[in-house]
Amino acid sequence: MPPYLHTFICARTKLSKVRLVATFILIASSFTLFGCSSVHQSSDTPKEQDNTSTLATTYPDDQIKELLEAEFSLQREGPSQAFLPFYKITQKTKDKALAERLVHIAVASQNNTNIEKSTDLLISISPNDEQAYALKLQMLMQSNRPNDASAVIVTALKKGISIKFLPLFIDKNIRNNDLMNTVAATLKQLPNEDHKNLFIKASDARVQFSSGNYQSAIQTSSELLANKNTTDTEPLFLILAYSQDQLGNKNTAISSIEKGRARFPQSTRLLTPLLEFLVQSKQLDKASKTYKEAKLNHVDRIQAGINFSNTLLSNGYPGAALSTLNQLPEKQYGFEGQIHYLIANALSDLGKKGQAIKEMNKVTGILNTHATNQIALWLYDEDQEKQINNMVLQRTSREHIPEVVTAICRLHEEKKHNDLSLELLRKTLQIYPQSDALRYRKALLEDTMGNWKNTIVELKFLLHKSPQNTQYLNALGYTLLTHTHDTTKAMSYIEKAYQQDPEDPAIVDSLGWGFFLQDKLSRASFYLKKAWDILNDAEIGAHYGEVLWQQKANQQAIDIWKEALSNNPNNTLLLETIKRLHPSLLENNQSEIKDN
Repeated sequence: MPPYLHTFICARTKLSKVRLVATFILIASSFTLFGCSSVHQSSDTPKEQDNTSTLATTYPDDQIKELLEAEFSLQREGPSQAFLPFYKITQKTKDKALAERLVHIAVASQNNTNIEKSTDLLISISPNDEQAYALKLQMLMQSNRPNDASAVIVTALKKGISIKFLPLFIDKNIRNNDLMNTVAATLKQLPNEDHKNLFIKASDARVQFSSGNYQSAIQTSSELLANKNTTDTEPLFLILAYSQDQLGNKNTAISSIEKGRARFPQSTRLLTPLLEFLVQSKQLDKASKTYKEAKLNHVDRIQAGINFSNTLLSNGYPGAALSTLNQLPEKQYGFEGQIHYLIANALSDLGKKGQAIKEMNKVTGILNTHATNQIALWLYDEDQEKQINNMVLQRTSREHIPEVVTAICRLHEEKKHNDLSLELLRKTLQIYPQSDALRYRKALLEDTMGNWKNTIVELKFLLHKSPQNTQYLNALGYTLLTHTHDTTKAMSYIEKAYQQDPEDPAIVDSLGWGFFLQDKLSRASFYLKKAWDILNDAEIGAHYGEVLWQQKANQQAIDIWKEALSNNPNNTLLLETIKRLHPSLLENNQSEIKDN
């Protein structure tokens, strides 16, 4: 959903991170936009108090009827259909409460035009409504309309309306490059006089930092911090310190953060980068002391400890990380998964893979999939790869089976253990026989391992369930092409797939190769060229080159093979084709690689 639609939503979210990254997310992560509305950005009907009992004393009979009809429309058809009738009745009544509700309905409709019309109407009824200006401005920025956005800011400033929401909005979207470009263009169009406004200046500092103009960010944030009228100074210390760090002045950055912590001693947002800077500058004792002496509540201490341990691990201090993690409070308020995960990584970095695997097995929750993948990697390191499949099936819930099993199969195949990949797929399908994605993967793997008859059985099973599936049709046709003499049957599957998706390069390649096997070289060349033009794939290149070779277009075939080799020098089919038809190309290619 578009971020500006959160304007009317009150929420404060704490994000838990496994690997800490030194970015400006530290500023953005703890902010929410102003306001405390309960309207959520969804298609659900906004919930409102039932005011029908007071209608008779508020509106004349004809307007009561219109309002009830609009209300019924909202309940029956949702906010998109209800917007227009509510808009019309609000225009007539000029009622502020009704205008505010209209804005809520516009937000729920997810329609920019509705949002703009509703905020304009609310402003016409209540010219100093700060939230209306905020929502309209953010919608304009999200829509990449800097000219209109700057005009809204100028109008708001002229009316004396606070724009404190603007720097908060920027903080929330600091990682969105396109949006930040729009914000920068908006601010650039403001009159010079407006840049004296403290909230505009605070916004300037953020834009300067985001665009990499660190020297200007330092100057602007320093001026703001020196001004006693500046509010919300905590993020300014972060802008200042991170800008200094980006310019290579880490000690100065540490000093800036320490000044900020003197003003905000309980701030974890300031503590985290301070610990990061200290670790990066190899001041481990000072970092450890700073963390231990920080005035934090129980939950913040755990979160700060996790972040600190992350930093220590990322900078090559697993022993210090393990010590910090082991000293965390016993009651961990739902952070157990992250803590086990980090302890396991610290043990692994210390060379204790066996203990690391046991610890990682304790990880559950949102990190469960990451933990499973990591255990599999460590089991390979320990030459215990045969334990992986049972571990995966024991740890993985039904809803995550397809993605986890696919990832582990890929790992097995990268490690040249297709047998383990096939074993995992077979075991999984015994438990979850309805997983078509895994059955399709098994079908392709069976073919790779020479079990093409099993491939045909699996593909026919899948086609029985989904007879129009182009992937299944093409795969079955191609398997029949390459392993049987039933070319006519094979082509019937491929042609059916092609009729449905004539631009899929895999299908076009199969069709071209089928014509080649039928000795229809002109048609084969036409379709294989089409496939190659869509995708320069190694196998397509192998096929297309062979057809050209048979047509005596030898140099063109060599050019295709050279390009295919440059993209994928280890493709089995490509190498076999060139070795069979023009082996000297491989010798020349190897010589060129050595020379380079």
